[in-house]
Amino acid sequence: MIEIFAFVGFLLILGLLIVYFYMRDQAITKQLGAYERAIDELNGRIHNLEQKTDELPSTLENLPDFSLELEEMEDKLNQKLNDLGDPLLKAIRAIKQMENEMKRIHENLDERITKIEENNKLNSITATSKLINEKAIIELYKNGYSAEEIAKRERTPLGEVELILKIANLK
Repeated sequence: MIEIFAFVGFLLILGLLIVYFYMRDQAITKQLGAYERAIDELNGRIHNLEQKTDELPSTLENLPDFSLELEEMEDKLNQKLNDLGDPLLKAIRAIKQMENEMKRIHENLDERITKIEENNKLNSITATSKLINEKAIIELYKNGYSAEEIAKRERTPLGEVELILKIANLK
């Protein structure tokens, strides 16, 4: 009779351990799924940024390829996971490393977005100043100044002044 109680107790403890490990595995699986979705979202953002940088001047093309960094990081994480012994420890350590890497990636993306926005602002300012310069050149020509005088006064190359006047059908 005592043997039966001991056996039933052992089965009960074994069942509780199985349920505990199953629940723990489900929680870790959910966390890993969340990290995978976050990485996929970051990859999408990186793809969008790479498309935008193709449209920008060549100064932004000198930035390092971010997707290569992600691949290298993924390889390092996989190697570290393989080096660890216990699967649960692997998952926990990988999650912590992913969190740190996602923070770093997020900061890097914020910096890149800021650089792109600043570059766009500079480009729009340059375009606006050229429009003002063209209007001034046309106005000066209408007021009787020669192309050479306008070039000196506006500090613009003579060829550019002449081109602007030809485009405006004034010369």
